[in-house]
Amino acid sequence: MATAVEGYEFGLLGPLSGRHGERALDLGSPLQRAVLVRLLLGEGRRCGLDHLIDALWEEPPGNAVRSVQTYVYRIRLSLGDERSRLETTQGGYQLDIPEPAVDALRFERLARDGEELRAARQTGPALRAFDAALALWSGEPLSGVPGPYARRHRGRFVDLRLNAQVARLECADELGEHARVATELISLIADHPLREELYALRMRALYRSGRAAEALAVYAAARETMVAELGMDPGPELRELQARILSGAEPDPAERRPEEQGQGRGPGLESAAAPATDQAATTPVEDAPVRVRPQQLPPAPGDFVGRERLRERLRLALRPSGEAVALSVLSGIGGVGKTALALRVAHGIRSDYPDGQLYVELRGDGGQPTDPADVLVDFLLALGMPAAEIPATPTARAGAYRTLTADRRILVLLDNAHDTAQVTPLLPGTPGNAALITTRHRSLVPPGATRFEVPVPGRQEAVAMLGRFTGDAEIAAAPELALELVHACGQLPLALRIIGARTAARPGRGLGAQLLRLRAEEHQLDELRAGGMSVEATFQVGYRALAPEQARAMRLCALLDAADFPVAVAAVLLERPEQETEELLEHLVEAGLLEPHSADRYRFHDLVRAFAARRAGREDPVAEREAALVRLAMFLHATLLQAMSATERAGSLSIHLFSVPLTGLRFADAEEARTWLLAEHTLLVSVFSRVLRDIPDASRIVVAALSVIASSGLFAGPAHQRELERVTDHAVAAADLGDDPALPSQTRHIRAWLGFIRGDPTAAETDLREGIGRSRDGDDPLTLFMSARLLSVVLVDQGRSAEAAEFFAESEAVGGASDDPNSPAYFLEEVARLFTALSSDRAEVNVAAAQHVYEVSDRLRRAAAKR
Repeated sequence: MATAVEGYEFGLLGPLSGRHGERALDLGSPLQRAVLVRLLLGEGRRCGLDHLIDALWEEPPGNAVRSVQTYVYRIRLSLGDERSRLETTQGGYQLDIPEPAVDALRFERLARDGEELRAARQTGPALRAFDAALALWSGEPLSGVPGPYARRHRGRFVDLRLNAQVARLECADELGEHARVATELISLIADHPLREELYALRMRALYRSGRAAEALAVYAAARETMVAELGMDPGPELRELQARILSGAEPDPAERRPEEQGQGRGPGLESAAAPATDQAATTPVEDAPVRVRPQQLPPAPGDFVGRERLRERLRLALRPSGEAVALSVLSGIGGVGKTALALRVAHGIRSDYPDGQLYVELRGDGGQPTDPADVLVDFLLALGMPAAEIPATPTARAGAYRTLTADRRILVLLDNAHDTAQVTPLLPGTPGNAALITTRHRSLVPPGATRFEVPVPGRQEAVAMLGRFTGDAEIAAAPELALELVHACGQLPLALRIIGARTAARPGRGLGAQLLRLRAEEHQLDELRAGGMSVEATFQVGYRALAPEQARAMRLCALLDAADFPVAVAAVLLERPEQETEELLEHLVEAGLLEPHSADRYRFHDLVRAFAARRAGREDPVAEREAALVRLAMFLHATLLQAMSATERAGSLSIHLFSVPLTGLRFADAEEARTWLLAEHTLLVSVFSRVLRDIPDASRIVVAALSVIASSGLFAGPAHQRELERVTDHAVAAADLGDDPALPSQTRHIRAWLGFIRGDPTAAETDLREGIGRSRDGDDPLTLFMSARLLSVVLVDQGRSAEAAEFFAESEAVGGASDDPNSPAYFLEEVARLFTALSSDRAEVNVAAAQHVYEVSDRLRRAAAKR
């Protein structure tokens, strides 16, 4: 729950909510909510536009700036009369909402107050502060809010809540509420079974309640969990606490008040620890064993370039810490340069870890991963343990490994890891050490680790990489070619390195020849291999590790040429429920073969898609691939019909349009339909182009869908229109080659309409005359009516009124009554309404063109009435 201040209250510690007085605020779409969260957690400070973009996307789309500006505008509208609270500043925005109105900020303030009160020995007030802080929670923080910023803060708030819960229970225990503390810890330990401080707190509470046997049982349960999950015994705090309970001593004398020191139930910490300390102090230095300092890191690539920002973040994360092992994970698709980056950073921080560096390749990208028990043997030998003394069991080896690294500063690089279970025994156990893990698997994040996603580099950075591989002179001689070549390689570092190797091997060939060979789609992957390097082989390793259904999902989704696709589209391709489809796609993401793009969308790297498409061509029957594409084309057409039905009275248009057995997606209103049409324009174009190219027998579905798009009037600007014209050209050619007599006239009418909007009356007239001639010979009154009516308008615009009157009369003859829902004339009026309902400000040209058709038609009708 949130606290109302100046009429506002925002809840972030649960499902996102906002109120102003008695009015619930409309917080908008998930991405709009992500913008609001970023502004609210900025605590009134200026938030740059780039920060908002980074909050929403790891890989921003091309329209990121426009989208963020739209979300900010809608947030401002939701504030009503106080919209001035969201102020536009230099390069960003600033939201003036006071801290107490945001429950997450209030929680952090109360938690800090509680810690300060505890430090001042004011335990009662501290307990009340923690109680007030925790009372603000109502569920998972930032629930349903997408984006990397929300994801980071969701994890941070969860950690802060746990810290506050522990601190609250410690306060309650200090105030003598031992039994209640012990009971409340049961559920906390179940939720966080690897947090040793929870076991320690429950052991103290039970012991102070006079339940020593139960306290020792908690230690036994903790040890069993740690060994099973981590392959290690509990840490020194729990072990010492067990020893104190066994001896009947005060469980934690360090926490007693000053006047109680030395008055506990048994020997104090100092007396128990003194003998060991004295013995250690008297041990001669010369008796200490000679330490071996392993230097196992392979050499870092000498031609490494770029990644400066990521390298700096990684260096900071791997700084030695006195509180925990510095632990970082680099994840990303195969060939993106994870190992090269890890080696470069590891060599750069060697001086921070003077006691040595350990390295192992864990073969986690497919096949048989390296057994960590075998790795431990190598590590123990490298650290100086005689072979005869290496323990026989994996658990004992892990314990010996952590013992040898306990008082050292060691850096461990675990390359190409398979899963958390594989790396856990190989992690040092004490602060001062560090471990860096590379993996293709996104879910491999051991407790306490920071994960960094290694993306493909930007275009300019990729060009710089190519220059290091080929020589800067090649790039300087043909910079534009270099950019095209980088694009053809999908900016993948492995592909760029291969091109560099091929260029060096054939210096006379040059970048132009390399680019021509890469542009041949069927040979693209064949060109990306040199020596022992191969892009296809890199992807093949991960592909072989997939289950059959996962591999099939990858192959069928690769049939899409769109930049990204939603779960609903993949579900149609796979003929599976959306939930099951999403699980399959998440497996591909985990394997590093697919990338999440937003809350419910995914995308392939271009070269991964090429690989998967090649596998589909070799493994899936042609009939199965064609059936999947036809199924998707029908689904998209059905969804377009639903988009029309979402507008007032527009459902009657479907009487005149080709229907399909699928239902498609449904929309609540015209705004939602328009949003979907704009979002999926690229997908529509790519699917329809593919069907026309590869499955000419299914052309009728594409033509029907193009008719719906043309009737909707939604072509958002010249770029969209050019793409539709290109697809329509293909449809005209396919119709002329096919045996459906209605399609040639229908496709020509669509193309004529697009030409008319573009301002090319000559092209429109040519198509309309040809289409009308074909329509007269067939049974298609709707196309004849629409084409004759449009041609009359085109002719009027050229001053050819007599000819226009003839075609207008022909359209009237087949048009029927305008109040008959089955008539072409009624269809034309419904199209007018649809243009108004579905068109956005970016489609004003289309709306104006449609309005012009109706105005000229009215003039021709009045002129005909006078004759």
